[in-house]
Amino acid sequence: MSLAKTENPDVEAFHWDRLSSLHPTDVCNRTEAIYNPTREGFVLPVYHLRYMILPKERKILRIRPDDQLEEESLHPFFVLFVLVYLVEAKDLKLTYTWISEKDLKGGSTFFRGPHRLQVEELEALYGNNPQGLLEAGRRLGGSEILYGDKAFALSVLPRVPVAYVLWKGDPEFPPRISMLFDSTVQAHLPLDIIWCMVAETTRRLVEVSRP
Repeated sequence: MSLAKTENPDVEAFHWDRLSSLHPTDVCNRTEAIYNPTREGFVLPVYHLRYMILPKERKILRIRPDDQLEEESLHPFFVLFVLVYLVEAKDLKLTYTWISEKDLKGGSTFFRGPHRLQVEELEALYGNNPQGLLEAGRRLGGSEILYGDKAFALSVLPRVPVAYVLWKGDPEFPPRISMLFDSTVQAHLPLDIIWCMVAETTRRLVEVSRP
């Protein structure tokens, strides 16, 4: 799938149809979601929050701390990577081996030019403020890891952690942020959906940074 198609409503409808055709037990075994038979939906942790995915209603609702359901405006990238994860994820344990996008099959050619992973806004915000980047990560449920000059890892989905690594600049090179993924990530998401997931995660990190 090309990135031009990721915000196409027909693509979203296609994945809703796929999810509706699957047995709930299969989905839960593969994804670590929990099925709610009363609502006929899947409870799935995404970032530090919980969401109810309702295939029949084609809705994703946030579950508040008091367990009430709440509608919120969700970016199409969020909806897409959640649906693709529920449909395609495999029953695989994490390896806890971090790899870059260039280590993914096809990644070195895919993640270039307009498909470069979206981290520039975070570089502008936190290139000279490593602790600020870490605090933003913690607001999405992340925790510090020992990579680069400052880094954090967070669980986007139960089987899909990501890490943001900041490298401070010097007189020769500007600060930069790189991404790391568990080596199993492509078992759950294809490259274009990984791109969408990173774009949405970065967007949320920027959002929680605003006063």
